[in-house]
Amino acid sequence: MAIQGLATINYEERAKESGYKKKLHKVMTEKEAVATFLHDGDSFCIGGFVMVRQPESIMREIARQGRKNLSIIDESGDYEGIDLLVELGMLDRIDIAYSMTRQVGGISGTPAIERGLKEGVPRPIEAGGVMATPKDKVNPDLHPLKIVDWTNYEISLRLMAGALNVPFMPCRSSLGTDIPKYTSDIKVINDPYENKPLLLIPAYKPDVAFISVQRADRRGNGQIWGFKGTDYWKARAAKHVVLITEELVPTEKIYENPALTVIPAYCTDAVVHLPFNCLPASCYGSYQTDGLCFVSNLLQRQTRDGALQWIHEWVYGIKDHFAFCDKVGWEKIERLVKSEHKLNRIPA
Repeated sequence: MAIQGLATINYEERAKESGYKKKLHKVMTEKEAVATFLHDGDSFCIGGFVMVRQPESIMREIARQGRKNLSIIDESGDYEGIDLLVELGMLDRIDIAYSMTRQVGGISGTPAIERGLKEGVPRPIEAGGVMATPKDKVNPDLHPLKIVDWTNYEISLRLMAGALNVPFMPCRSSLGTDIPKYTSDIKVINDPYENKPLLLIPAYKPDVAFISVQRADRRGNGQIWGFKGTDYWKARAAKHVVLITEELVPTEKIYENPALTVIPAYCTDAVVHLPFNCLPASCYGSYQTDGLCFVSNLLQRQTRDGALQWIHEWVYGIKDHFAFCDKVGWEKIERLVKSEHKLNRIPA
């Protein structure tokens, strides 16, 4: 578990022994949170939805710490973060409902995934039960990355089942499609009441959920404004929950609007105070998406060499999130804040 600057501390043992959910003071750094709770071979999820309130900084920190053999579940993709981990060969499995591929002008939205499918670089891919890297491009020494196809609703049901501590949730929404055919984790039965086909969607209990919130206190009460996605269920399904908050406030401030506390302290293991953690994605009421940065990054990552150069510059070449913000430019970030505040604002 040793990483630069943290080699003298065994964070995995510390997390097991100290009962983080019971603590009244859970604040730690982003580097500490990843080192403490996410280990090689773990499964994880992130909060938010399609570039809205998704903690991109966490994905860059995971990359810097060199985690491997990870799996992620996501409703509709964090394109940049997931593709970054694919480019570095850190993911073994992706369970997902939607991921951007070809868009306007023939630009690939997930170039690392596309390279894996076409060229087996950095590793071969098996996707959705219907696509795979050509056999002549497969390196037999590399275990393929598996991409498993679900609907948004089914992923929501998986997280809900995990939160409720039941083995599955029933549904009928994909009957008549090929998803049950190619997704072997889905079981088809005849229900015992009406004797009609029914799908059983297995529970999902990630090792860690990294969830960005607009406001949290030191105890781990997290408040969300705007679209909440399935973050309520993620926080209750995951073994460990790390909140990344735009604003760290006294508990008394949380009490002013208790209905906004989507994630209560009893779910939370750690709180990371990290303004602008979603950049270049947006955070409702705090700042807008940096669309120009996103497109610029995407264009550079269209080739393998360009992607590795981008990673060297924007991930490995900076020590932490605040160095990332320095590189983006605080004047630009201020413009994104002002632009968002013309439409949405978190009350003081």
